[in-house]
Amino acid sequence: MAEFLDKLKVRIDKSLETVNVKSKEIIGRQKIRLHISELEAERKMVLQDIGKLTYKQYQLTGGAQVPSGGRAAADIASGGLDKWEESVLDVLGRISDGQLGGILFEDTPKQFKVTAKTLYEEVEKLIPDSEKKGQNLQWLGRVLGKFKLAAKKVSKRIDGERETVYVFDKQKTRSVLESIRSGNQKDDKPLKETRPATDADALIASCKKLADIDSRIEKLKKQLKKTG
Repeated sequence: MAEFLDKLKVRIDKSLETVNVKSKEIIGRQKIRLHISELEAERKMVLQDIGKLTYKQYQLTGGAQVPSGGRAAADIASGGLDKWEESVLDVLGRISDGQLGGILFEDTPKQFKVTAKTLYEEVEKLIPDSEKKGQNLQWLGRVLGKFKLAAKKVSKRIDGERETVYVFDKQKTRSVLESIRSGNQKDDKPLKETRPATDADALIASCKKLADIDSRIEKLKKQLKKTG
């Protein structure tokens, strides 16, 4: 009887030891899962911060800030606009000031629309023959894209023919034109200064934090996988 009780005790001890080990493993995995959940919640908050900062930059620049170091920025800062570019900006400036309403396809409080053909013809009027070098509607599109002026372009059937219509946001167009004029008038003040450094730094810091959180989550998931 004593021998039986001794064997039973050994078995119970081993069972308790196994249970303790399993319990510790389960608790360990739960801690890892909890840590991952906390990091994912933090990650969500950082993403929200990034979204807010990005939208703030969009509001400040009108979504049309010329990337620093790009060709457009260099041209503006040095006053290196050619006659065609100057003429496009001049025509759009006059439209923004309430002139040339007759050439518009549509005019609303927030937007104005003009066909590519009509805009091109108006620009061409300002160009001396010596500066005309075979520019076309495709060239016009490249200039608008270079300075990020047109909000979008659509295809419309007008008088039985398909034509490209450029849509311009009035506030954004004024903002871009003012930035370009400012860049031409003050060569020592690049356009990139229109974005507050503090916001840029905060955005970069948030992106770095996001990368760090992702790295930690990945390591914890690998650790969780190893524990079974």
